[in-house]
Amino acid sequence: MRFSEPEYAEITPELAERIERFREEHAGDPVGDVANTILFEDERVRIWEMKLEPGEHSDLHEHKHDYYLVVMSGDLVAGVTPKDSPMDPFVGKIPPEGNTVPVPKGGVEWAFNVGEKTYHEFLIELKNT
Repeated sequence: MRFSEPEYAEITPELAERIERFREEHAGDPVGDVANTILFEDERVRIWEMKLEPGEHSDLHEHKHDYYLVVMSGDLVAGVTPKDSPMDPFVGKIPPEGNTVPVPKGGVEWAFNVGEKTYHEFLIELKNT
């Protein structure tokens, strides 16, 4: 496992269309959880696990605190932002050995597995940030 800046994939016209269709279909989604399951929580941290099969997505979620994402497996995962977001959607490339990346608080997005492999990550939420 390494710690490095995320790498981003080129968003092809086909992928841009898929992401835009997703945004339209999910425009009314309520804000939910940042991942699937809470594994541990105390006064300082909350540790989540998320698994997304190809084509699956997370809830629309807000990063209310700073996080570290410990990405175990996958190939391509999109961060799909709502249409009114100041941030554009992006597609992260998952290295074969995984990756650990920091995520600052403030973003609102869906995680959408646009790849061909199961996406698996642990999220470490720093509650005091």
